[in-house]
Amino acid sequence: MRDLLSERLNRRQLVKVAGGLLFASVFDLHRAPTGQAEMTRMRWIERDVFPSSGTYRSAVFAAEQAFDSVEIGWNASVPDGAALEFSVRTSVDGDQWASWSHVHPDTHIQPQPGERMFAMPHITEPSNFVQYELQLIPNDAGEPPLVADVEIGCVDTSPAAQFMSVGGNRIDGWIISRAGWGANENLRYSNGSERWTPRYAPVQKVVVHHTVTSTGGSDPAAVIRSIYYYHAVTLGWGDIRYNYLVDQNGNAYEGRYGGPEVIGAHTYGNNTGTMGVAAIGNFEFSNSSPAALESIARVIGERAPHLDPLASGAFGNHSNVPNVCAHRDFLATECPGNGLYSRLPEIRTLATNYSPPSNAPSPTPPPVEPASAEITDVRVVPDTMYAGGTLRVDFTVRNTGSTTVQTQGPPPNHLYREGENFLNAYADRIEGRFRVGIDYDGNDGLPNPWRWGLPGPLPPGESVTVTGFVRLDTTREWNISACLVNELVRYEQRGIFSQTVVTQPPPTNPTGRDSDPSTHYFEATSHNVPDIFYRYWEANGGLSRFGYPLTEAIMELSETDGETYLTQYFERARFEHHPEHAGTQYEVLLGLLGSERTAHRQHEAEFQPVDAPPDTDDVDYFTETGHTLRGGFRTYWYANGGLPVFGFPISERIHERSETDGETHLVQYFERNRMEWHPEFEGTEYEILLGHLAREILIDRGWLQRSF
Repeated sequence: MRDLLSERLNRRQLVKVAGGLLFASVFDLHRAPTGQAEMTRMRWIERDVFPSSGTYRSAVFAAEQAFDSVEIGWNASVPDGAALEFSVRTSVDGDQWASWSHVHPDTHIQPQPGERMFAMPHITEPSNFVQYELQLIPNDAGEPPLVADVEIGCVDTSPAAQFMSVGGNRIDGWIISRAGWGANENLRYSNGSERWTPRYAPVQKVVVHHTVTSTGGSDPAAVIRSIYYYHAVTLGWGDIRYNYLVDQNGNAYEGRYGGPEVIGAHTYGNNTGTMGVAAIGNFEFSNSSPAALESIARVIGERAPHLDPLASGAFGNHSNVPNVCAHRDFLATECPGNGLYSRLPEIRTLATNYSPPSNAPSPTPPPVEPASAEITDVRVVPDTMYAGGTLRVDFTVRNTGSTTVQTQGPPPNHLYREGENFLNAYADRIEGRFRVGIDYDGNDGLPNPWRWGLPGPLPPGESVTVTGFVRLDTTREWNISACLVNELVRYEQRGIFSQTVVTQPPPTNPTGRDSDPSTHYFEATSHNVPDIFYRYWEANGGLSRFGYPLTEAIMELSETDGETYLTQYFERARFEHHPEHAGTQYEVLLGLLGSERTAHRQHEAEFQPVDAPPDTDDVDYFTETGHTLRGGFRTYWYANGGLPVFGFPISERIHERSETDGETHLVQYFERNRMEWHPEFEGTEYEILLGHLAREILIDRGWLQRSF
């Protein structure tokens, strides 16, 4: 699971650096699939401001929009017997404040030395201001806790509530599905790949937890969305850790994506073979409601009917564990709180009412109606593009039967190259699982080669949008049609929603001077640059930083967030115009070229997170990606724009051969760029140069030729 912590979701970072105690404020946008709303997170980090004991009260942080969940994370060295106690409070207007609320450390995670510890999210009414308070308590020997930094994050999960499925959203008629509580399934993916692929194991034990949050009052779904965001995005896991959750009204909710027997992440070191059921609330000093106890028992009885709730037995390294046990039975934690732990005997007894007697014959299952579905709409954009560009296809699929439609990979948002097919991306074909796909006239290979699975199981009567991407390299006219395939059974639909897409010669071809007086013509490469890009180019380093333009300005679909922007490629960067930020410093943003170019290299050692080095003045460690910054690259990063221009480091330093000049350089990758050390220019402004990542992309597309 630790390798997921460094994954980056599709996002744009808008960074504001302030003086003094405030290190950085970051505004994260997490794009949702078509038909769902964006979820946002705003965060601030404080460093070097904490006393060794007593009380520290933070600055008041003003969010750029309302939020309903607060997260706290920290890096600290806490000697045995010492302690840190965090509280938060929120306000709508900055004048009238809610009471201070203690937040509880997340005992489900076991951070390694140097990794950030977190508290469970604090659920609040929609607010615009936040503040935290920290109690630093030395141990009896006088050894104080040493706090390196504290991050506070404010999350707005409310947009997802607008898309909560209602009516037919109950699994087996009583468990509220993920769609029912407003799960944004896009959070499970990064760059088109599922971050936490489901694995399965038979359930041998049921582990009861509490979420150590509020109960959510009249809106428990808001608590689940906050926990989901915290697990999927903040911790980087890609999904919620629990298999099921239960509120105090007795409602049960589907948790981890994947269905029965999917492995969660609720009990460190003991997840395989266990099912985690969490009661929403904090039961350290209070009792869970009778309705919640009955619902937990029913989940156990119906989702693990083969277990005897009153029995015990060996599990893993443990010699005698109850079949219905608590988190504290495995690890040193108070979970699920004394108020719920004391009720486990009652839960076990209740659960027996839902388990068939061991000597009873198995009932004959009723006949299952075959699943059926249809594509009701297909949208293809753009209809005219440059060869080597990316095509986006949005399918709307509706379940037309009375049986849940099951699916298989590759997941939505997967990007195909023109010569690839679904067998390259997902070799297994599972009988009876549904996928959407597209074909084109003149295809003499595998029919409907580009196929995508649905976001998840599709309940009867429900609809879902599936988005897929294909990079088309050939200049031609494409007559494209869609299909819905029930794999290894039949095509449900084929050759429908035909549309024509034209791929034109690339925009790298030299052009004449544009008649528009607001453009700027570069004779060196024979390309025009619109004024909005030219002003950014000139103000942020010009030729030495970005190089010459290699294309005209074009409308292009972004592989980062699936939106279409006015885009222009320079030798070392890609400029994108974001009209939604018109009039701000973020109207022009640099594309995430470093992340895009290295997405397939995350398994390499240099791209794996590293341990934090000793605290020295000449090395920086970024917990966001788990990488260091040092030497000449560090000096260049700080002197030439830092985070907004380069992004976070996503690799360590590495020697590699350049694809543009054929020479071997010492390099380091960042989200938006690659830095190269050129010792032949030592002592000059050209000793550190940005790599020609944009040129490499254009070469890969076939728009430019290699020069060596």
